[in-house]
Amino acid sequence: MKILRFALFAAIVAASLPAFALAQGAPTMRVSAAPVLANMTVGVRNTLNAPAPVPTPVPFRQDTKQNRAMMIVGGAAMLTGAVVGGSAGTLISVSGAVVFLWGLYQFLQ
Repeated sequence: MKILRFALFAAIVAASLPAFALAQGAPTMRVSAAPVLANMTVGVRNTLNAPAPVPTPVPFRQDTKQNRAMMIVGGAAMLTGAVVGGSAGTLISVSGAVVFLWGLYQFLQ
């Protein structure tokens, strides 16, 4: 039984090897040894380089103190709403979440 499995495995591997060779394909670039002008140069060749791109300045980022303060106040309001509990606590917590998310949105812009 082991010999039959081994023979079957070897046959599958042998059948798939030519498929791997065909998938890689033959090299398409051929090197010519003909005496042409491009083959006569020796050493470093002078090539034309494109001009360096002009760097664009980084856009000015506004001060984020107000946005950070809004996130802190919103987080504190959510915590206070959780401590208070009930309908008032839910209202405080939801409004704190809105303030926090607005501050986060502005901070990430």
